[in-house]
Amino acid sequence: MIRIGILGSDNSHALAFSKLANLPDEAGNYLYDDVRVTSIYGLDKERTQVVAREGRIETIVEHPKDMLSYVDAVMVVFRHGNLHYKHALPFIEAGIPTWVDKPFTILPSEAIHLINTAEKYNTLLAGGSTCKYCPDVLSLQQEFHHLHQNRSVISANFNFPGELTSPYGGIYFYGGHAIEIMTTIFGKNPISVKTDVHCGNLIALFKYEDFAVTIHFAEVSEFFATIYSSDKVITHPINISTVYRQGFQKYVDALKKGRMPEDFNSLLRPVLLLEALEKAIDTGGEITIGNLNIE
Repeated sequence: MIRIGILGSDNSHALAFSKLANLPDEAGNYLYDDVRVTSIYGLDKERTQVVAREGRIETIVEHPKDMLSYVDAVMVVFRHGNLHYKHALPFIEAGIPTWVDKPFTILPSEAIHLINTAEKYNTLLAGGSTCKYCPDVLSLQQEFHHLHQNRSVISANFNFPGELTSPYGGIYFYGGHAIEIMTTIFGKNPISVKTDVHCGNLIALFKYEDFAVTIHFAEVSEFFATIYSSDKVITHPINISTVYRQGFQKYVDALKKGRMPEDFNSLLRPVLLLEALEKAIDTGGEITIGNLNIE
């Protein structure tokens, strides 16, 4: 049995992942016979009790380190990214596989230290936005790749929520989803970003070498992407309703195989891109994006 501990009860992800592992379907069948979320830690005692009860989690611990001897893996899912580093680090140092939700961290230095620690202790490290596993995102990736191979892409855009004033790190809170949707579909290496804010809504223009992608951050309930090429225009919905399951499945597969679902650069890249986005917002200028890989 793979025993998973949850660190952070304030996020909806804590309950979603717990239900996937611990609750049977209407026919009484479990998604996994050999995976359970067995422990949880949260800063809000009442909220933690609610998640434990509804997610059928056996144990609430008083301190994160109380889990060290009782879990085979952890998932760090606090809403605020500045809580991820300090809660993930002890488990990575102990060699316990660790999933760190989006944003992986807010400070690039913290992301780099987590990655270096995982390398040092040979710890499986995963995480980020589960939206990168969305079937619609992967379908758009294929559509874009085909058009880009033919050198016909002119530009693209998509919309996704993103709050400049979120108490959970501003644009870092939801921005991580949009950034990983972008890099999954359109490629890993934008070269610059510039922004504008109008009527409280953020618009970000990411330039690549031979095209550009505009992200419209707006609090709406439906998401769409459009790719403009010289041959045709493709508009496709982005339905993220199943991404909890797809992301959790990726982590379970990684645990069973003992192999990270993506490389370390995929964890650092969104942190660096969010930093560049924040600089563009703060300065009003176009920010050049440098190396996005571990040096």
